Amino acid sequence: MNLFKGVSAQDKVDFTKSLSIMLKSGISINVALAELAEQSNSPHFSVIINRVCTNVENGVTLSQAFERESKTFGSIFVSLIRAGESSGTLQSNLQFLADWLTRSTDLKREISAATMYPKLVFGAAILLGGSLAVFILPKLVPLFNSLNVELPIITKILLAISLWVQNYWLLGIIGVVALVMGVVYVNTFYRVRKLFHTFYINLPFMGEMLKDYQRALVAQLFATLLKSGLSLNESIHIVSEAVTNIQYQESLLDIHSNIVRGTTLSESMKKFTSLFPNMMISIVSVGENSGTLVQSFEYMAEFYAKEVNMQAKKIPTIIEPILLIVIAVVVGFVALAIIMPIYEITGNI
Repeated sequence: MNLFKGVSAQDKVDFTKSLSIMLKSGISINVALAELAEQSNSPHFSVIINRVCTNVENGVTLSQAFERESKTFGSIFVSLIRAGESSGTLQSNLQFLADWLTRSTDLKREISAATMYPKLVFGAAILLGGSLAVFILPKLVPLFNSLNVELPIITKILLAISLWVQNYWLLGIIGVVALVMGVVYVNTFYRVRKLFHTFYINLPFMGEMLKDYQRALVAQLFATLLKSGLSLNESIHIVSEAVTNIQYQESLLDIHSNIVRGTTLSESMKKFTSLFPNMMISIVSVGENSGTLVQSFEYMAEFYAKEVNMQAKKIPTIIEPILLIVIAVVVGFVALAIIMPIYEITGNI
């Protein structure tokens, strides 16, 4: 199996939009699928669409055909297609699905863009400091020794690290790979993953943005699922599977249990005010009482998406001073380790 095979979010957005347009224009499902499979720029995705097309031609319903490819399309996609088939609103549901996929993809890009700058700057600082330590300092050591210069402690520390990297670099790479694999492995345990997820949403600066991302995701999904004709019970079960943070997954499952027992959605959410703020609960309550729950979720989806966008733009500004301090410490340490022995030499002349 090729580990690098995959279908991008944008591929799925384009596919869903195109399928909706083609069905609205009167093209049959199997012809539309065959055409989209041929047009796809991804050979892997083309094979998947062809499998869906073959299943449909063999008499399988569209939702069942997509369900057989659920690893690619996911439970939300399948549920919306199934709801569209049952209610005769397949074309509309495909458009709802395309809109949701677009908004979800945009949110993920904003989160990724917000963290890209710190990663690049920190990586550059480590690369610069490492290059000086590994390639420049060892070449100066023979000069220092020939002039009988007593090396400062920070130079000895950096030199020891530099020599270790030069002599045992392969062991270092193996160690880093083993560490990454170890983190990935322990992350497969539910309790460990839950600890990580709890830590993420409580981080300074980033935590609130990650919560707003989950709130935007919840609101977008509820609006899309309810608008497509699914019941609240069906919708909340799907939403609980779709959110990406375990704290939100568990809270939604608990809310679902309360709704089954007859409690309203807004009342059930009050147990989790750290995840769903009072404003969100109040808007849900108004939507329930006025029969405008879909519109309420649409408003909140737009609101929290804008919040994520605004906070994502602020993060580089907030993190920049911290990064500058880290860079100053790393580069300053390396620079002092190299310059101090040189000052010793000039002082003894």
